[in-house]
Amino acid sequence: MKRIIALMALALVCVGVSAKKEIPAGIRMEMAEYEMNDNVYSLFTYKDDDGSTAYYMSLGREYRLIEGSVNNVMNMSLSHIDETCLFMGTTSDEVFKSFDDLQALLEEEVGTTLEFRCRQTTGGERLGEEIPAICTVIRRPLEGKRLCFRFVAGKRTAEADIVKSAIKSLRSGLKFYLKLHPKEK
Repeated sequence: MKRIIALMALALVCVGVSAKKEIPAGIRMEMAEYEMNDNVYSLFTYKDDDGSTAYYMSLGREYRLIEGSVNNVMNMSLSHIDETCLFMGTTSDEVFKSFDDLQALLEEEVGTTLEFRCRQTTGGERLGEEIPAICTVIRRPLEGKRLCFRFVAGKRTAEADIVKSAIKSLRSGLKFYLKLHPKEK
C-alpha cells in the first residue's frame, strides 16, 4: 500500500513538472539583465490581470532628494527609486526589432527626440498604467552618446540613460534565453 501511494505521489509530481509553466498575473519573469553605474537594466515578460503578456525593459533610476556630508566623516542621502519600464513588444521578434530601433536611434543626431510607451512600477514590482516617456539622443561629457528617457514620476520628472553596450547586452541575453527556452519564442 505504501508503494502504491508513493508511486501515485511520484506520478503527480512528474505530471506537474512536465506541464507548461504559465506566468501568473502581476509577476515579472526576468530574461536578461545588465548593470552599469549602479543602474540595473532588465528585460522581462509581464502578464497583466486581463491575461495579456508583453515584454518590457526596465530603465530603473534612483532619484536623490537630499545628499550631504557632515564634517567629511558621515555621508548621507535621502533617495527615492523611480522605475519605468519601456514597452518592447508582445513577441520576441517585436523585441528584437525594438532593440534594432533603439540602436538605430543612437546613430541619429544629438537632440533627436521620440516618444515611447512605458509603464511605471506601483510597488511589489507590479506595473501601473501606461505613461509616455520622452527619449532624447544626448552626449554626456566623458561618457559619450546615449539615450536619455525622461518621464513623470509623481510630481517630479525623473530620467534614465541607456548606452549602446546595455542594449547589445540585453539583446544577446534574450537570444541566449530563447536558446535555453525555445518553446517561449
